[in-house]
Order: sequence, then C-alpha cells, then structure tokens
Amino acid sequence: MKKAFTCLVVLFPLLLASQSKSLAQQGKVLERVRLTVPAKSLTFIPYYFGKAQGFFAREGIDLEIIVMRPPLGVTALTTGELDYSAAGGLSVRAAMKGVPLRTVALIQTRLSFSLIGQPGMTPARVKNVSVSGIGSLAHYAAQTVMKRLNNEKVAYVSTNTTANSYSALLAKATDAVILSPPYTSMATLAGYPDLGNTYDVRDLQGGLVARVNHIKDRHDQVRAVVRATLRSMDALVRNEAEVVAYLQKDFTLEPKIAADTYRILRQVVNADGDIEEPVLKSIVDKIRQEAGFAAEIPLDRLFDLSILREVKTELRKR
Repeated sequence: MKKAFTCLVVLFPLLLASQSKSLAQQGKVLERVRLTVPAKSLTFIPYYFGKAQGFFAREGIDLEIIVMRPPLGVTALTTGELDYSAAGGLSVRAAMKGVPLRTVALIQTRLSFSLIGQPGMTPARVKNVSVSGIGSLAHYAAQTVMKRLNNEKVAYVSTNTTANSYSALLAKATDAVILSPPYTSMATLAGYPDLGNTYDVRDLQGGLVARVNHIKDRHDQVRAVVRATLRSMDALVRNEAEVVAYLQKDFTLEPKIAADTYRILRQVVNADGDIEEPVLKSIVDKIRQEAGFAAEIPLDRLFDLSILREVKTELRKR
C-alpha cells in the first residue's frame, strides 16, 4: 500500500502536466507568444517553470522564451519582432526616453544578490569585488552590501557574467564576488562565507514588459500571459518539493544546491506581481537619476499595472 501511494505521489505532477497538454490539444490551437530574457537565469524562473508546468498552455499560450542580450531584446520588442521582454530595468530606462513600452507585472522586487568572500575573508579585508557588470544591478547590490559592512574603499571589477564571477571566486582571483542563485548556494555549500545579501533591498529585477499598442490591441492575450505568470509565481512559493525537483531536472542542480536555491527564491519571488506605489516611485527616482534625467517622470509613462490588478481581483473571486 505504501509503495502504491509513493508511486502516486511521484506520478501526480506528471499526470497534471500530461492533462494540461491534452486539454490544450483538445481545445483551441495555442497562440505562439515570444518573450525575450537576458539569460536562462533563475531571475526569470516564473516563465521557465510556468511553461514546464503548463500554466501558459492552460491560458492558450504557447510561450517561446528567447535568450537575447537586453539592448537587442528591447529593440526587437520595440519593432514588434517580439511580444514581451523580461528585462525590467533596461525597459524602464527605454520608456523614460519615450520608447512606447510599459511594464505590466513585476516578477522580482527584491534583489537576489549575495556578497561571497574567499575562505576566511572578513569585510574589512575586502579590497576588490567582482561583479557581472559596472553599472549593473549586481554592481549596485555589491555597493549596498559593502556600505552596510562599513567598507566602501573597494575596487569593482567587471566579469561580464555571474558565471564568470563565480569562476573568479574559485580561481582566487578576487577577494569577493556578488552572486545570485544558484551560484550563491554553490559557493556557500562549498564553504565560501556569505558576507551579506540584498534580499531586503527593493528594486526591479525582472518583469513583464510590452509595447503600448500591444497592450491595447491584444488585451486578452496580455491578460492570459499575466494570469499564467501569477499562477506560476504562486506555485513557486507554495510547492517546495515540486520546485526543487524542477531545479534539479531543468537547471541540473544537485539536490542540496537545489534545496538551498529554493530557500533564496522563496524570499525574492514577487508572487503578487505588484508593488507599493511609494516604493515604486523611490525606485524610479533612483533609476532616473542614474540615467541623468533631471525632471520627474510620471509612473504611468513607465508602468501599466491595471491588467495585473484586474487579473488578481478575478483570481481572488475563484
């Protein structure tokens, strides 16, 4: 009896996925929707997990996730070659310049970065920190942590990618690095000290961005994509065993690393998709100042969260 129950537990997620595909095949033909992400990163896991679990298919969406450098992705989105972008920060900067883009949902509003040092390293001894890019969110996160540690006299070195930063740590080419999941767990479980994190720092790390005309002309599609994204994020924070198994399979993480990575993801995934207006205004002001815009910019020129809020109300009634 126990063996049979175990088999059912293992097979249940597979049966759900199979049922989802079957329902999609029996119903209307799925609509191909193209989303660009800067990298296959856990920042964008709501899209990868949501696609794998059938949340998008159940909304009639055949989600195609295309990895593309953020500047190229924003250009392709603007010209209509793509339907959506997940590059939140760069899209907001483009909208500030008058590009007709709006962020319609926020998948991460807390930064998922940690400062990892060499074995035995203390904050006071850190003289250089490797980050994925100067001026990037990783750079900002590193500066924030070092300020908290009362050590701002450090040099920042760009490695171009988080993977390269992790390699620099292993090669002892740097005193400390700024990492995000799963590299954070890979390093700390290997014995590298976590000197501080930014899980409480509010900012925009990933989102759902569309053209203004697309939001207007494809209103139902946007609702479907937002609804699937919300359901995916809700499942991410509620179903630990399922998500850990997914991380092992799709991101090829070892069990302990997958479990520790999930612990971090649960803290930073924005299951609500929304953000408080004062917090959003503060973030936008920071981005505006960094981009060199003197005048304040109305939030409705950058964001349209009306569909998100409609969908949330609808889901609460079910």
